[in-house]
Amino acid sequence: MTPRHLIAVALAAVGAAAAEPVGVRLRPAPRDHAAIVAPVIVRAAPTNETCLVARRDGALELYAIGKPASDTATVMRSTDGGLTWTEPALAFRLNTKAYYAIQVLEAHDGTLHAVVHDYREGPGGYRGRLWEVYYARRAPGGDWTKPRLIVPGYIGSIRGFVQLKSGRLVLAVARAIPERMEAPKSGPDLGWHSTFVYFSDDAGATWRESPDQLSLPLNGPNATRYGAIEPALLELRDGRLWMLVRDRGGRLWQSYSADGGARWPALERSPFISSDSPAALLRLRDGKILLLTNACQNWTNPRSYAMGGREVLHAALSGDEGRTWRGFREILHEPLAETRGDRGTAYASAVENSAGKIVVVSGQGEGKRAILAFDPRWLEETETRDDFAHGPVQWTAYGSAAPRVQGARAVAVPVAPGAPGGAQWNFPLAAAGAIEARLEVPAGVTGVRLCLNDHFTRIDDRKAAAHAVFVMPVEAAGSLPLSLRWTAGELIARVGTTERRVAAQRPAQLGVNYLRVEFDAAAREGAVVISDLVARAR
Repeated sequence: MTPRHLIAVALAAVGAAAAEPVGVRLRPAPRDHAAIVAPVIVRAAPTNETCLVARRDGALELYAIGKPASDTATVMRSTDGGLTWTEPALAFRLNTKAYYAIQVLEAHDGTLHAVVHDYREGPGGYRGRLWEVYYARRAPGGDWTKPRLIVPGYIGSIRGFVQLKSGRLVLAVARAIPERMEAPKSGPDLGWHSTFVYFSDDAGATWRESPDQLSLPLNGPNATRYGAIEPALLELRDGRLWMLVRDRGGRLWQSYSADGGARWPALERSPFISSDSPAALLRLRDGKILLLTNACQNWTNPRSYAMGGREVLHAALSGDEGRTWRGFREILHEPLAETRGDRGTAYASAVENSAGKIVVVSGQGEGKRAILAFDPRWLEETETRDDFAHGPVQWTAYGSAAPRVQGARAVAVPVAPGAPGGAQWNFPLAAAGAIEARLEVPAGVTGVRLCLNDHFTRIDDRKAAAHAVFVMPVEAAGSLPLSLRWTAGELIARVGTTERRVAAQRPAQLGVNYLRVEFDAAAREGAVVISDLVARAR
């Protein structure tokens, strides 16, 4: 079987559990690296929370916990930049068993370093359970060492493990505090966990703990009380170490260490919108920084799964050490099939292959995990037109009828009486920009609103428009030329022959990257049609 056929078979496996695949899952598998521009899935991922490593010899490796036994770390290998992969093979055995989390890096000298959970029961953790961090290493040409304990206690998912230019290894994790298992009767509730940092200056032989404990007060009640968890790390060019921390309050939090991770100031709120999900960071060979995050919110049900959802995964690129960002484009969509337990597109790991493409593994739950690839230059596009060659790839309509392609240059959003209707289109982030399109509104469709926003929302989120950056009602029907031009504080909207100036409801965090079309319908059939759609940054 040819590599292309192998990819096709794996791609079919990705969508096998999905009632209806959406977005990038509609694109055909790539023929070669030259064919990879916008995100495309190359195969299913083996399990949750896996870790990609780009080796110095050009190979890619994917490390995971061997399921269902959970007592081994496994590795898959690709020698063609991620297009095809070997089957999972044993990397090393654990002392007992792991959950999912594993992080592996290749050091400057070619040594592989791994941190992984290992389970035991006893005091000092969370209600008698301990998920402790064990460390193993493999020198070039050697075997993996037996994993040994470096962080005791109940440790959340491991996301932050890096080597600095100095050679120092730095590990950031969230550790449960036994005294905080129950919410306090008074005062701030910091949740179960705080973030702690550990570092080694002797290639993992010994580890020291930073004296700084990073905590976050919880903003309101919820069934889960995680606290400051799942930190991601990246070394900046000026020598500082940047940390992004997951929180349930709608944003990621951050801290910067000026001394290689030994000391950390208190966390501050970052500009990055996020559901209760972790971020991932990657330095590219050209010096730019890649950020992966779930910029999703659910305003009707803030206590929804992951406090905002994980329907889509976003990617952004910075060429100035995080001061400004481009992109925030969707690179992975969750299939529409509902499941229980962990699900969605979160827990990403990314590498850059030898062809300059970004390879990402992400997703949780059967049929939702995937290995995908895209060209980072796609994130920096300043103009995008809709691509209907493979269906409504750039459209999502979670919570409403799925959009369909109509003709050569249009998408039709079906109406359904008594239910919210609509869909949304993700385009490259722009602080100032313009959208041009044609909008066809049939008779019987009311309450049409166009929203420009800086994050993803479901169509059945009835409060989404109230939290959008701009909202423009459409009161006419028929075939209407549409022009939307925005700056930081104002939208100039022309629908048909009517022009209106609309003030921003709130400042955009970093720019606008979503067009949301929503409506109510009394008609039993028909569709709102959007055609000739183009977005440009200004």
